[in-house]
Amino acid sequence: MPATAIYCKTRKGIEEIAHRSHHLPARLRSTLILIDGHTPWIELQQRLMLGNEAHAAIETLVNEGYIAVLTNEPVTEMEM
Repeated sequence: MPATAIYCKTRKGIEEIAHRSHHLPARLRSTLILIDGHTPWIELQQRLMLGNEAHAAIETLVNEGYIAVLTNEPVTEMEM
């Protein structure tokens, strides 16, 4: 995944945060909570401090429909 990829929660992801309706394991839920639609993947990986596990967590959340790639392009201050 590109270092500049930005992920956002899907409806399913928002529902999981609000109601714990899908019973995600704690590590995946913690990762999901950090997804904000603004933070690039490289920064998320540093916050998670999980190395390869961070990549696997993001991949799982995407594959299961909790998050989606918002953009692969970095957002500049002018766009904010």
